[in-house]
Amino acid sequence: MLPPMAPPEWKDREQLWNAVEAAEKTKDSRLTREFVVALPIELDKDSNISLLQNFIQKNFVDMGMCADFAIHDTDGHNPHAHILLTVRPLNENGTWQYKTEKEYLCIKNGKKRIYSY
Repeated sequence: MLPPMAPPEWKDREQLWNAVEAAEKTKDSRLTREFVVALPIELDKDSNISLLQNFIQKNFVDMGMCADFAIHDTDGHNPHAHILLTVRPLNENGTWQYKTEKEYLCIKNGKKRIYSY
């Protein structure tokens, strides 16, 4: 699933993940985030697909991220999905944004200090 500003050729998974890898500068960069989500056993296959797509759209794609997912249910008792997300979201012009900055709060001897990385 792609945001509207993503290049159309990224519908091909190979093209998408090659572009993600090319955007990183170091060989040990984090390329993806992976989530495994349980799907309700009470829903049929089409309902679970719709539920998953709506969840991914609202929580990730609408925020500029690209998502690749697969649904598994090998024995009929454990429907779940694997979701791969890009670490970097896309800007409105289709270029990669910076990775999110992290802030850490350190309190030592009653003094607060904030570090950003």
